[in-house]
Amino acid sequence: MTHLEEAVKSIEQQVGWDTQPQMFALVETAELLRVQPDLASTLGLDESDTLTAVDQGELPEGDIGAMLSGIVWPETVQGCALAMVRVTLPPEVEDQIPEDGDAVAWATAHPLHEELKIVVGVLRDGQRHAVLRIRRHEDELLSAEDLVPDLTDALSQTLLPDD
Repeated sequence: MTHLEEAVKSIEQQVGWDTQPQMFALVETAELLRVQPDLASTLGLDESDTLTAVDQGELPEGDIGAMLSGIVWPETVQGCALAMVRVTLPPEVEDQIPEDGDAVAWATAHPLHEELKIVVGVLRDGQRHAVLRIRRHEDELLSAEDLVPDLTDALSQTLLPDD
């Protein structure tokens, strides 16, 4: 298992089902220990940890893609991860989604809805990993590099140098 995969799986275990999207900076633990030893001690980190996920706080409401396009990470951040819960419906009911009102509330109340917990992580060196858990099948975790390619691509863009 890669260090990125470990970090992404660890984030997934810590993130609840009823939370807003969360962004994490992925930093080298050795650097965190050097720069902020008190924080590292509080978090219980040591040299055996390779990457540490640092929660970036509450994200603004709205379009995740638009929000990601405005993020630029400092060089000390080796990667980033995004955790979110999404509601999906089977294709056969998509034409029933109301155009007025709260479509998310309608979808969440629909008997055929599925809740998905998704965590995607990327590193500056190009590594990618994502995990996905379906609430009705909580004992199963899907894990692969390319589970959510559009989201992975958008996260990777946040790590490009700001020209």
